[in-house]
Amino acid sequence: MDSERFSPFVLFIERISKNIKRIADEKMEPYGLRSSHVMCILQLAKNEGGLSSTALAEACGVDKAFISRITSELMEKEYIMKDEKNATGKYKTKLILTDKGIEINHVIVNILEECFTHVDASFTSKKLEIFYEVLEKIDTGIAYLIKE
Repeated sequence: MDSERFSPFVLFIERISKNIKRIADEKMEPYGLRSSHVMCILQLAKNEGGLSSTALAEACGVDKAFISRITSELMEKEYIMKDEKNATGKYKTKLILTDKGIEINHVIVNILEECFTHVDASFTSKKLEIFYEVLEKIDTGIAYLIKE
């Protein structure tokens, strides 16, 4: 990526991220949730057996301290709980969605479908496939540079 493309690239990524968070915050406010809770709920819904805090942090791309705060809030609101009956140790105890968490996941999925239906209408399925392939390669390439 040359220097002329760097600024627009970063600007678009930042703007998209902020706007997605703004939409999620607005849509989740009636449920006492914020955008930071959404990814945790989605990841737990995707992993029916639950995830440890470490695995959840990795899946969400955030650090364990952030996950600790978010999961505490979600437990307090009764959207998630520790899976005590299948616990294998203090730090390996998995977090799972409660019935209330499963219900809010359906709300989140419906909101996401509405948003992506609106955005995706501008693109062919082939262009979307290429877009996500390229985005993943950019992510992988930048992550590689960080590890070096």
